[in-house]
Order: sequence, then C-alpha cells, then structure tokens
Amino acid sequence: MPRPHRIFFEGAHYHITDRGNDKSGIFTDLEDRAQYLSLLEKTKRDFGLLIPAYALMTNHIHLYLVTPKANLAEAMFALNSGYSHSFNKKHGRTGHLFEGRYKYKLIQADKYSLALARYIHLNPVKAGLAAKPEDYPWSSAAQYLGNREGFADKNIVLELLGDNPVASVAKYLEFMSEPVPGKFWRPFDKNRNAVLGDREFRAAHSPHNT
Repeated sequence: MPRPHRIFFEGAHYHITDRGNDKSGIFTDLEDRAQYLSLLEKTKRDFGLLIPAYALMTNHIHLYLVTPKANLAEAMFALNSGYSHSFNKKHGRTGHLFEGRYKYKLIQADKYSLALARYIHLNPVKAGLAAKPEDYPWSSAAQYLGNREGFADKNIVLELLGDNPVASVAKYLEFMSEPVPGKFWRPFDKNRNAVLGDREFRAAHSPHNT
C-alpha cells in the first residue's frame, strides 16, 4: 500500500517564496503593500495559520508559515487569488500577477526556524532596501524587537533562544547582527519545493516517499 504524502501535514513549517510574473514588480505603491499584509493577516485568521516571519520585497515575497491544520494549498490559493484580483482591479490589468505556483520548502523546525527567520529578515538588507532589518517597514523584523505592533508569531522563534522574553530579544538582535557567510543563503535559495532537515527528517518527509 502506498505511503502517505508527508510534505503537507499538521504542524508543518514552510519557507514560501512567491515571485512576480516575468520577475515584474508585484507592489507599485505603499497601498499595494498594505493591502497584501491585510490579506495575509486575514488568511492567517481564516485558515488558522501561524506566521513567524515575512518580508515583502519588490518583485517577490518571503513567508515563514506553519500549518496547524495541514492546509497550505488552500491558504496560499486564497491569499494569491485575493491579492491578484485586488491588484488587477486597482491597476486595470488582466492576466497572471505571480510567476506560476508559489514555491515552498518544508523545514525541520528545531534545526532551521531561527535561521529561516534571520534569512527572511536579512533579505531587505542584502537587497539594499534597508541598512538594518528592523528599519524595513514591510517585514516582521521590527515586531521581534518590540518596535512595531503586528501579527507575526515571533515567539515561535524567540522561544528557541530561552525562556526570558527580554533576553531572547537581545539574543535575536545579536544573532541578526553577526556576519553572515555566503554559504548561509544557499539552503534557502536553492532546491525549492524540497525538504530542508537532517537525513532522518528528509527521509520521512520526502515527496518521493509514496
């Protein structure tokens, strides 16, 4: 009897990337970005998602999503179709906004949650959009430091740094400030629609285990 597909399951952690069609911009102004975040928060609420981190870039998006109800496909369809409809209506355009289907990577939370949050929060800095992660208004980084209110489930990451909330924030800020070697980016940049974890985790959750 075939083994069940193990990429989508309750409590799974994912790195999601979504890029504009032909690498075109998916945000033209602040209103577009605010609309996307509003829809992201609505999707979180409607589908019971947890969202530890996010960053809206110029032509793509990074999301760290957790699915307590194993409903990633349904949630992403609602988010993408909702934003595409809103964007096309506002700008008088038709056709696809996003470059095909979103890309996902299943991650082993105990090994990669902290690194994934840092990867997402450092993306605007790497792209030259901000000097520091917490300065970028369209990511969840400032919420981690208590500088901005928001809906990011930051405790999923911060609790990995200890039980003291104040100390955890200080440790995360220090972690974000450390020099990042080039090899840090590779596991998250490549092999999309894959599994990121140790050998046992990859074996248990490979999409080819059917």
